[in-house]
Amino acid sequence: MTESDTAAPPRLRAQVVDRMTTLLTRMLKPEAPVTERTQLMDELGLSSSLALELLLELEDELEIQIDVEDLDEDRMTTVGDLADYITEHSTPR
Repeated sequence: MTESDTAAPPRLRAQVVDRMTTLLTRMLKPEAPVTERTQLMDELGLSSSLALELLLELEDELEIQIDVEDLDEDRMTTVGDLADYITEHSTPR
């Protein structure tokens, strides 16, 4: 693997985390700052409909297609968990 092959996923993950924290803050207006360790459902009360809205906005803003076939609550515990899933299960548009 070349350096350029391994550079894209960390860069994409950082972009995903950045956009997710911004979008979640705007959508849910939490009292505490949203970080990678923020629990999506327990701390933010993220519903399935808001999760879908979040994923659609991420796809548009990052120009990616997210494969949601294997996505379930276990992969969406924290912002970081969901960012890992998106990084591993997305393709450029």
